[in-house]
Amino acid sequence: RPEGVVGGEMRDYQLASLDWLVERHERGLSAILGDEMGLGKTLQTIAFLAHLKFERRLPGAFLVLCPLSVLGTWTAELARWCPSMRVVKLHSSDEAERERLKARVLDGVGSYDVVVTTYEMAKAPSLRAPLVTSVRWRVVVLDEGHVIKNVATEISQTVRKMHFVTALL
Repeated sequence: RPEGVVGGEMRDYQLASLDWLVERHERGLSAILGDEMGLGKTLQTIAFLAHLKFERRLPGAFLVLCPLSVLGTWTAELARWCPSMRVVKLHSSDEAERERLKARVLDGVGSYDVVVTTYEMAKAPSLRAPLVTSVRWRVVVLDEGHVIKNVATEISQTVRKMHFVTALL
């Protein structure tokens, strides 16, 4: 079990998946994690991010893009499984709050480990440029990664312009 991840034991298949994700990342290759529902893809992903941060000591922040319906789940699971990760939830309908959060993400690189936001926020005009060009992400996690399948969609084009080492769908 990776250092920094708490709250239970990972199953053998989850540890094997973690090894595979780490190997892919070390080779500079992105990955698709396509397990069935209920097998712990979120935990495997959090363990992968924790491994890169705490065991490999790799610099850089992680970005999790997800549907609004699971935004709360991502922040809760990060707090549950890896409370030592510093998480910024980048989501607000209030324009002033969006600006404050945007400034924190841009000016505070190094003060957080994971930014969790929605696909809608990523393509919002006020946040799109900072997320795309201002931060070089260590890993971009795309929950429900099929949303980028159609290259003509705005979110697909936004993600393809992001600067990152690897992606995990």
